Amino acid sequence: MPNEDNVENMTITETAPDGTQTVIEITTTKPDDPDDRSLIEEVFDAVFDDGADDSDADAGINEAPGGSEMYQTLPTDDEINMNSVEFSIGQDTFPSGYVETPVTDNSEDVSAAAEAEQTAHAEAARDAQAAADDLIDRGDYAAAAEARATAEDEAYAAGDDSMLGSSSSGELENAAYQQEAASEYRDQQAEHIATGDYEAAKQDAQNAAYATESADWNAGGADHSGQSDRDVSNLDWAVWDQKNAEGSRQDAEWYAEHDLPDAAAAAADQAGVYDARADDFADSADPTSAGYDYDPSSAVDSGGSYDVADVDTGFDAGTVDTSSASTYDPGTDDV
Repeated sequence: MPNEDNVENMTITETAPDGTQTVIEITTTKPDDPDDRSLIEEVFDAVFDDGADDSDADAGINEAPGGSEMYQTLPTDDEINMNSVEFSIGQDTFPSGYVETPVTDNSEDVSAAAEAEQTAHAEAARDAQAAADDLIDRGDYAAAAEARATAEDEAYAAGDDSMLGSSSSGELENAAYQQEAASEYRDQQAEHIATGDYEAAKQDAQNAAYATESADWNAGGADHSGQSDRDVSNLDWAVWDQKNAEGSRQDAEWYAEHDLPDAAAAAADQAGVYDARADDFADSADPTSAGYDYDPSSAVDSGGSYDVADVDTGFDAGTVDTSSASTYDPGTDDV
């Protein structure tokens, strides 16, 4: 039995392209002459070609202890897969870095995937911007702000903002805020008309018109201030007739004080005419009245939304209030 200290072991593990492994073990004794090369060294040089002369390596292998039977255990050139070989000599294991491992170039696949992702983001941005444009046309600036915010996020991810419109999500949010302010002014307008304070109602209508104009300007939408402008005009006449009625009542009092009953009665009657006319004009400017002087060009949609989940399919009209503009609701719609 050979001395264990005089034994050398070598294990070669071959990994085929399909993942299967072949393990080859070589055991030999060290040569008696320390100047002689061992079989392990000869195999190492034959497999990994460290620059030694091929003829010398062949000679060493042919002279290896164990004869031709041992030589047959060595891997052939076809058996050695240089893509992945691990080997050990004795207790020392040599890393796979000793062999040349080809690197798979998948840069084209990565580039194609990145381009596809960029294209998808750009398409989503175009869809969201198209939805924002449609919502702006409808006058639903709150929903348009949601769609535009999505378009901005997708455009940023795509690295391309060429598809974005002129009004940003911040500007559309401000437009929606101004629409809410206009709605509140119209509510106050109706309350002041109910109490007969037509001057205050006129001021409310003017404020509503200004807020609506600001909303349309920020959103880049059509002008929806026509309704409030019409309200201002009607209330202006209401205030005028209301003042005339007050003047006629003062005349009636003066005539009565000066014992002119006929003139006093005529002045009182005229005051009643002015009051009636003032009430008619005010009624035309009352959003809650059946006689409201309605301007269809100022009608807008409201209460819509834009769901981010809709990005893949584009704008879904079902998420937006598309009711007819044939009625005017001062509590929800904007003018």
